[in-house]
Amino acid sequence: MTKKLFIISLISASTAIFSQVGINVENPHVSSALEISSDSKGFLVPRLTTAAVNSLSGTASEGLIVYDKEQKKFLGWNGTKWVDLGFESSGNGGNLQTGVIFSQRFETSDSVNYTTAGFAPSSFNFTSGSTTNSDAPASVALFSEGARGFGYSNANSSATTSYVEFNTIDASPYTNNITFSFDVAAFSIGSTGNGMENTDIVSIDVSTDGGTNYNTKLTLTGGNSSTATNVRWAFTGSGTGTNSYAASGITVTSSNTNTGSGITLTGAQAITKLSVTGIPNSSQLKLRIGVRNNASTELWVIDNVKLQAF
Repeated sequence: MTKKLFIISLISASTAIFSQVGINVENPHVSSALEISSDSKGFLVPRLTTAAVNSLSGTASEGLIVYDKEQKKFLGWNGTKWVDLGFESSGNGGNLQTGVIFSQRFETSDSVNYTTAGFAPSSFNFTSGSTTNSDAPASVALFSEGARGFGYSNANSSATTSYVEFNTIDASPYTNNITFSFDVAAFSIGSTGNGMENTDIVSIDVSTDGGTNYNTKLTLTGGNSSTATNVRWAFTGSGTGTNSYAASGITVTSSNTNTGSGITLTGAQAITKLSVTGIPNSSQLKLRIGVRNNASTELWVIDNVKLQAF
């Protein structure tokens, strides 16, 4: 009987001990599962690189907390994306800002907040006016708004990617929900039979360390979802391609299923708006747009670039 009472008492004590855990605390608060007390030491959470944090996105459980040692921020997984758990005062009462962080319309009045780099920086040129009857699509604007766009054409069949690199931005005064977007169109110039194939691309790369490391979050390819080649479209299309920063990079292409060569896309089948959402408010945020094609009669044009916090 004595042994039985001892066992029952031991089980009861164990239950009480493990219902709450205290470190340097004799009686943890009844509302806490864990209470830590110290007058001289802190609580250290796992410290990860930005890449390691991103790699957790697919398996993270809601409520997971880590410290991003590159962004210098505590991050928590809310079940959908990483959110910043604490902010420094930004000089506005601690309230983070929303609105346009920067834009680039490639107009003569716009400040130049970008450089060109990569395989063939000199292959970038401003575009204005409209295409002719010798082009495809014919008689359409070579910009999406204003009077100019920014085009890229390269004739090297072994070309690699060239870039429009935007200046590094301190986005820490803004919310942790930033979107980078721009308009895009593809043309056959000096020929009605050319255009983009699936080896011709436009991409969005994001860096949170001032350009030391980039993550490609979205890639648009020419061609279509079938086997079409020499595909082209104007800015009047309504298709979109988007991805979340927290997700792995994806590739998008037109849903058009035509086969053959020389396909002009319209409506929702023409992807004219690319965006990446949920970009973190890094103090060293840097964006770049990658482009590649391989014929002098192929022309990518981008316009209406915008970085905006919501």
